[in-house]
Amino acid sequence: MQQLEQIVESLRDDGCRITPQRMAIVDYLLKTEDHPSADLIHKIVRKKYPMVSLSTVYKTLDLLKEKKLVNEIEVDGEARFDAHTNEHINMVCVICGKIDDVDEETLKDIKIKASKKSKFLILKSNFELHGYCNSCKSKINSF
Repeated sequence: MQQLEQIVESLRDDGCRITPQRMAIVDYLLKTEDHPSADLIHKIVRKKYPMVSLSTVYKTLDLLKEKKLVNEIEVDGEARFDAHTNEHINMVCVICGKIDDVDEETLKDIKIKASKKSKFLILKSNFELHGYCNSCKSKINSF
């Protein structure tokens, strides 16, 4: 997982302004294990920086995506964000929308095999499995 200092340095090297609001957005993304929406990030960051706008959150997220410092995952038509940019599996609950990360070394093997078989040069991969989280699975089994 990336560290705040590395991301700030990367943004600074690219000539981006480093504002307290931007730092707060990045810091929250790095510290949360959730995969928050822009609205949730805005709500959390506003507690410390009441003047931060939703537009600032979106612009910062767009910048971070462009620099490949966060990943975007769509769940039920809503964009969610993940600062865990290493190869991993996103486990997505189809009921509550919870997303858990599972690190999986074999994803590299799958990528290599798929690239050889298809003759594609793979630039980016995204792996999601959809099902029921433990909490929702328990509710379904109780019926």
